[in-house]
Amino acid sequence: MVKEKQELSYQTKGRGKTKRFATNERLAKVNPDNIKIYDKYLKSRIIKNRDVKNTTYKTYHSYFNIWLCFVMERWDNFDIINDTDILEEDMIDVMEDYIMFLQDELGNNKKTINTKLSAVSSFYMWAVRRKLVKAHPFDGKLDRLKNVNEEKIIAEYFLHEDDIKKIDDVLSAEKTSMSEYDWQDEILWSVAFDSACRVGALYRLSLSNLELENRRFVNVREKRGKIVSVPFTQETGNRLAAYLQYREALDIDCDALFYVRKNGKWDRMSKQSLTKRVHKIGHIIGVGDFRPHSIRKTRLNQIGKKDMQLAKQLANHESMETTERFYTEKEDQSDVLNRVDALING
Repeated sequence: MVKEKQELSYQTKGRGKTKRFATNERLAKVNPDNIKIYDKYLKSRIIKNRDVKNTTYKTYHSYFNIWLCFVMERWDNFDIINDTDILEEDMIDVMEDYIMFLQDELGNNKKTINTKLSAVSSFYMWAVRRKLVKAHPFDGKLDRLKNVNEEKIIAEYFLHEDDIKKIDDVLSAEKTSMSEYDWQDEILWSVAFDSACRVGALYRLSLSNLELENRRFVNVREKRGKIVSVPFTQETGNRLAAYLQYREALDIDCDALFYVRKNGKWDRMSKQSLTKRVHKIGHIIGVGDFRPHSIRKTRLNQIGKKDMQLAKQLANHESMETTERFYTEKEDQSDVLNRVDALING
């Protein structure tokens, strides 16, 4: 039924060991005025959008600490708001040095480096609005790294109809005590595929926001705090109804759609556990590094081939360009030529 682990294929190599730079020892040496002003910035941003306090802002805080430690060790711990000589004359050198440090010493990829630059840039945009600095010290003057999307860091799979059917057949098979996949695997795949939602939305799905008759989960918080609906097909709705009966028979008292037994009670399954289940689903088709985002890409690519506007709407994208550029499979040149030949020769 499922390929052995040694036969699984992988698109990407394992990641290098992550180096932790912003240690407590280094942070203790950072200019206290720099810590104080960043804390003020962080509180200001959280007040405006508390929904991403523990996601986006937590990541940016972590990235900004790396920069503060870098400034402490490489640039004399200068005051990031009040040292006007550096802000006005040397800031490009500081940031280009920081880029080289992230590349060469921390081994960061291009996309991560650009995000870390954005963490610093966002702080200075706030400082300008608060009139703490005269102008953003490197906005429009620093060349960001190019071709970040050509650097493959994680696996990117676009499954085709035969693979989709094979997964669906295996997961929808009758469940027994010997089955390799259970009800939660089947529901995870079905809802994720139908809706093309992100793993953050899957993690937050609950019975209390399930509208089975309307075939959707409502008021689900997704990326950057956006509230979305997570739709599903009638077939998945039927599976969900059977899944609810299964849960009731086992007396599973938990509002979360995906559950675990923790400390003697039912609790919400973590994103990491959901991701591990998706990895295992990939084994059905011989893929060893299948990810939740691969399901999203597969579904949007399938729809986009027929109607790009519908794919954009399902993805909750602001721009059609985002859907076309990142969520549709690039055609092989021979396929392009075949379509050109059919167009010309009718």
